[in-house]
Amino acid sequence: MIKRLITYQFRNLAVIAAMLFVVISAVGQTVQKLPLHIRNDLTLDAGVYTVTGTHYLSKEATLSIKPGVTLIFEKDATIRIDGGIKAIGEANNLINVTSTDKTRPGNGFVINGVRPNQDVEFKLVRFNYIKKPISFEFRWSRNSVKLTKNVIKNSLYEGAAIEVKDIDNLLTEKLIPFEFKDNTFCNSTSSILISNITSDLLTIDFDNNVITRNEYTGRSRNGIFTSPVYMTYNHYQRNDVPTLTENSIFDNFYSLYYEDTFDIGRTNLSVIGNADMMDLSGNYFGNPEKREIEETFDFISANFQAPFLYFDSTLTLPPSYLNGHFYEVLVNSEELDERMIFSAYNGEINTVEMRYNRPVIDGEDFGVFYHFISGDSIKSIRIKHTLKWTEGNQYLKISLNEKLKKYGLEGYLEVNGLYDSDGMDVPTLYLGKKGLLDPEFRGFVPQGYIAYASPYDLPKRNPNDTIVAYNPNSKTLLDTSLFNGSMLSLIKGYYDYGVFIGNSIYFGDLNKTVVSVNPRNMRPNGGLRFGYQATEKLRFGFRNSYMLIAGSDQPKGNNSSNIRGTTFERDLSFRTTIIDASVLVEYNLLKFKQSSSFVPSVFAGGNMFYFKPMAQVDGEGKWYDLRSIGTEGQTINGANNQYRKVMYGIPFGASIKRHISQFTIVSLSYTYNKTFTDYLDDVSTGYYPDPQDLMDANPVLGPTAVKLSNPGNQPERRSYSDDNDGYGYWGLTFTYKIR
Repeated sequence: MIKRLITYQFRNLAVIAAMLFVVISAVGQTVQKLPLHIRNDLTLDAGVYTVTGTHYLSKEATLSIKPGVTLIFEKDATIRIDGGIKAIGEANNLINVTSTDKTRPGNGFVINGVRPNQDVEFKLVRFNYIKKPISFEFRWSRNSVKLTKNVIKNSLYEGAAIEVKDIDNLLTEKLIPFEFKDNTFCNSTSSILISNITSDLLTIDFDNNVITRNEYTGRSRNGIFTSPVYMTYNHYQRNDVPTLTENSIFDNFYSLYYEDTFDIGRTNLSVIGNADMMDLSGNYFGNPEKREIEETFDFISANFQAPFLYFDSTLTLPPSYLNGHFYEVLVNSEELDERMIFSAYNGEINTVEMRYNRPVIDGEDFGVFYHFISGDSIKSIRIKHTLKWTEGNQYLKISLNEKLKKYGLEGYLEVNGLYDSDGMDVPTLYLGKKGLLDPEFRGFVPQGYIAYASPYDLPKRNPNDTIVAYNPNSKTLLDTSLFNGSMLSLIKGYYDYGVFIGNSIYFGDLNKTVVSVNPRNMRPNGGLRFGYQATEKLRFGFRNSYMLIAGSDQPKGNNSSNIRGTTFERDLSFRTTIIDASVLVEYNLLKFKQSSSFVPSVFAGGNMFYFKPMAQVDGEGKWYDLRSIGTEGQTINGANNQYRKVMYGIPFGASIKRHISQFTIVSLSYTYNKTFTDYLDDVSTGYYPDPQDLMDANPVLGPTAVKLSNPGNQPERRSYSDDNDGYGYWGLTFTYKIR
């Protein structure tokens, strides 16, 4: 093992040097050295700065760090802040703080001394492979402290990554607000240590943080450094009450190794102190079915003087407003076994599925890597894969397109390079790393070198490059409009239901023009919609509609331009009730991407419909069933030749859709139904029947039947148009997806 590590490290040095040259050349930036002594206010604009040795910021100075800055720390390099610091990045343009060598990281920032007029603020800063990103030394004091929306990851240190020691009680004159909010702390072996979360001069808000996927290897449950969060909670008369709510603290693990076995448990939070109790309600501690909160609470109180920890209620899911992270992992469609060992795994890994609390996206540095022992060296292979995003980019299915066994089973899988809408890193997923019994390999993180299987695997940038002189989430920057709740993906395999409201349009013998846009021919239409989204574009639907259509030979205004039918002297009019049921196939021409996307579609199918034409006589207000009368002589001399009241048709049309929420769609559509009847309006090419014969066939109605058949007292044929009638409708459909 020692030989292969030496071989590997020698190769790393050459690769790192090459990468540094490539990155600097590609970005076109000059690497600048940070001054060792900063005695006046200093602003670092976008660029790359190296930190070597110990740098000092005087007590009267303020260090301002702008978006796009990359600070590269040499081994054990430190920036001591005796004054103030404002490191404020931007969404999708974070400040990057990293180390030249992952295995020999820099120390980070140290806040020192009493400066009542100075502030400490870190916002939208990514700390990656830094030993102790931010620490507050004993007897410190400031006007205010804000640590918000930062990413602290890969702090591979057996101690505190974020350490807040006691303040100076003698020289601190007023209450210090201390915010630790909206941060992500992940993939580390160190802790967040707060010496005293309660004080009469310090108030701490510890809210909305994501603390997950931290691992503590080879150490027993001693509390301080086997928990991602460790704090002292005392209660005195004048103490300010801290807040600790709406955090997502779960899936943090400790591992104990013996000769040939190991033990894995969960560990989330350690609290000691003289307070009687501490309320942890309103936080997410993992899936309630795993009973993670009970397991970690039992650990917290063991072997320490500790407050009684209780909760009235906890969150069942992590809130969507927290930084992006996954809270469910499936391997081959089964829940991830955290004790997985590749060498003992029964089958190949074919799929990895991850569910997120909010929409995320794969960055330019995204990759699925397999780290394994090969001969006398450690190699990393980029695994060919296929990504399938669903549920508004909150569910990712990764299909592996090659077998891992061909590389050997002494290794582990890594999924890395995911970001949320603000460019905040999603924690890295490791599969099989906790179960490795080789302590050297287990603790080793491959750096810089990747053995690519083919030119297909070559990335634009090395995904394991520790010198981050670029934004690894620039893809997120390009697609940032897709996020913040607006990102959508049309999930396949779901059902939906909806309601339609609109207007019906009639095409037939009593219509003024061939294509009707006359509001006089529009009548109300309503119905229900049901569907199944089979693929991202293909949908099968069932719809039911209840509508009215109407027409008349008596339009308002000048009738001389009307060329439809015979003449308007017919004085015919009608109203028809239609109830139809359709089965349709719909195809979206585009995919949904965001809520503001307009997606056109076309559809066609078949239907059955019932129709009932009716009319009035001289406006008396009573409606008569025209079919039963036989207005074209269908019932004369005892005949029974009425047209059918149930017919079939071919509906087709188009729509345009837009989401109004993640699960609700509104669409504007037009449907035309081609029918195979000319009697929707009770008028076809038949002749006016003899009045007496019609009265004999309708003895109850008598002269009324004649008026309904020939109100204009016209001769010969009722119409010369032999085209079938039709109807259409347009309107709005509100559809809700069934999850």
